[in-house]
Amino acid sequence: MEVVGSHHPPTATNAALAKAVGFAQFSAIAATFSGAQVFPALGMAVPSFVAGMAENKLQSAGAAFFLGNTLSQNLLNTGAFEVYYDGDVVFSKLNEKRLPNVQEILRGLESRVGRARKRAAETARLEEATA
Repeated sequence: MEVVGSHHPPTATNAALAKAVGFAQFSAIAATFSGAQVFPALGMAVPSFVAGMAENKLQSAGAAFFLGNTLSQNLLNTGAFEVYYDGDVVFSKLNEKRLPNVQEILRGLESRVGRARKRAAETARLEEATA
């Protein structure tokens, strides 16, 4: 038996929101370092929050970096723990809303292995009968 870990994809909405958070994160960091020059170049007054960010560059950029990464990772985290054997679901945390115990996994695997052996034996008998 082989155990293979894989990535369970997030919902399309969460993936889109994570991209939007990344864009907002980049925008906040860019505004921290160049907002005081960009707004006057566009003929606009510098907003007070951008001026405050420019005065505290390290804190503002650090906060945008850490907050953006935290939000993005939480949006992309599915919390999935799915166990399959031969394409059959043995356990699904997404459906059960909890983690399994070892006995549940072993019972599920034993029943599916037993079914797979029965199918293999039936297939072998049919092949012998037709040969």
